[in-house]
Amino acid sequence: MTMIATEKTEAERVANRTTATPSDAGTAVGAPADPREKAAASVPAPLPGASPAAARDESAQRAIPGLAPSAPEPGETARTQPAPNPAFYTKDLSVYYGEKQAIKQVSMAFPDRQVVALIGPSGCGKSTFLRSLNRMNDLIPGASIDGEIWIGGQNICDPRTDVVRLRQRIGMVWQRPNPFHKSIYENVAFGPRYHGVKNKAALDQLVEECLRKTALWDEVKDRLHQSGLALSGGQQQRLCIARSIAVKPDILLMDEPASALDPVSTAKIEELIAELKRDYTIVIVTHNMHQAARVSDKTAFFFLGDLVEYDETNKIFTNPSRKSTDDYISGRFG
Repeated sequence: MTMIATEKTEAERVANRTTATPSDAGTAVGAPADPREKAAASVPAPLPGASPAAARDESAQRAIPGLAPSAPEPGETARTQPAPNPAFYTKDLSVYYGEKQAIKQVSMAFPDRQVVALIGPSGCGKSTFLRSLNRMNDLIPGASIDGEIWIGGQNICDPRTDVVRLRQRIGMVWQRPNPFHKSIYENVAFGPRYHGVKNKAALDQLVEECLRKTALWDEVKDRLHQSGLALSGGQQQRLCIARSIAVKPDILLMDEPASALDPVSTAKIEELIAELKRDYTIVIVTHNMHQAARVSDKTAFFFLGDLVEYDETNKIFTNPSRKSTDDYISGRFG
């Protein structure tokens, strides 16, 4: 059974790398002091876009590391937990801005059709990690990635990855609503039309379907050809979510999607997240501890670029394993 650990010490991180097998899942797996050293020894990833063989896909799944990255509290025994079959996972993922390491060898799996909340103080790397999951950090000058992100048997960190197709599969909803300067209808139809849907009846059906999924159809069905910018803030954010799901992604990434909204609109977004997880795996960054507790199935606590603890949300908020997690949850810092 694949295992995920939520911590390891600094000493373990610089230890010689060992290999985990199905019989020793959960055993600590070390990493080189400089994660860039792994590149020369790694086996080339399959070409994204190709259809990998079933055996190769199973092999990739078994490669999920048994241990998560270091934590800022050394000297404690690493804790492991069984992982369900993931929709996707990261393996020793590090993100750099120039020489500065913003994310430090994060390994974690994201269960299919569940909500994972990323929490932690400002500047801890939550949004950087989130953006790396669909290669949005590629757009930042000086940003680079080490490690692997696996989805469907493919490592999307491979430089040959078609990022346009990737972002169709992994959608993104930003902190502030950003509808296009187009009509409500054209905001939703833009992505499908770009990817080849030309039939008017098919587009009409798809637009209605997405607006219904985001609980927006009844509010806008009589003004579909008015500007999306004329909507309220909460409606604009739901329009942006409808635009994201119109291209039929598998995964939705949300970077503080309700932080700029009023309490009523925030409640609607949270209700929407609960509905959408029936069809999508969702990863959400939030500074709102109550929101994380309400909407997520699993929660990951980040601090200074490290993944400190990752567990069931109820466990994180009622009985965390790390003192730093408890201190942050209870408001003693951050």
